[in-house]
Amino acid sequence: MSKIEKKIIAIGGVGVSPESDKELDNFILNHSKKMKNNIGFLGTASKDDKEKINKFYKRFENTGSELSHFNLTSNIDGFHEWLLSKDIVYVGGGNTFYMLEIWKKNSLEQVFKKAYEKGLLLSGVSAGAVCWFEWILSDSMGRGFEPLKGINLIEGSCTPHSDNIERINEFEFNIKNNKLPSGFAIDDGVAVVFIDGKPTEVYSSINNHNAYFLDKNTKINLKEYIKNI
Repeated sequence: MSKIEKKIIAIGGVGVSPESDKELDNFILNHSKKMKNNIGFLGTASKDDKEKINKFYKRFENTGSELSHFNLTSNIDGFHEWLLSKDIVYVGGGNTFYMLEIWKKNSLEQVFKKAYEKGLLLSGVSAGAVCWFEWILSDSMGRGFEPLKGINLIEGSCTPHSDNIERINEFEFNIKNNKLPSGFAIDDGVAVVFIDGKPTEVYSSINNHNAYFLDKNTKINLKEYIKNI
């Protein structure tokens, strides 16, 4: 029996144009082992904003996929069954703290862990990229950039939108001062594939946008880091 591959695709932020967004979405689809996918969208971080939900359907409408979404802000009944019936889960951006509070209050971390171990492709952008990590650098608590605990499917820390100078500097500072463990910074327009908790591939839809690995002593382009692990 072949080993189940546990895969997460984390996108640092939306691209600068709809075209680059489409490239990132296609990148996720290309990592599925199926021709026709059952894709589920979670807009919890945006309080299930209708505009973001509609954007999800529009993005994937011509991909031959079966599409659905789940409004966790209003109801969690049936979520377990809904999630585990998917091939791909796409978590949208917004307020990371708000989303994780709902997940944790309803003990949904275990449902996501079960989906991950079952081999569902978990993916997301911004809040939906970093939620899978042990720790996050986030400004979603309203007090500037602070460490926030994620659901710990991937060890270490992560921050999105790291092409923002203030954010990447704060991330580096927090790691050097033991407020965050070593981790990953992902620019807008960049997707990183993690398999069994390890980074394996970096894809960028925007020139000169990258992802990085940081520890107390090093900030290294993630493509170079991957070559050496």
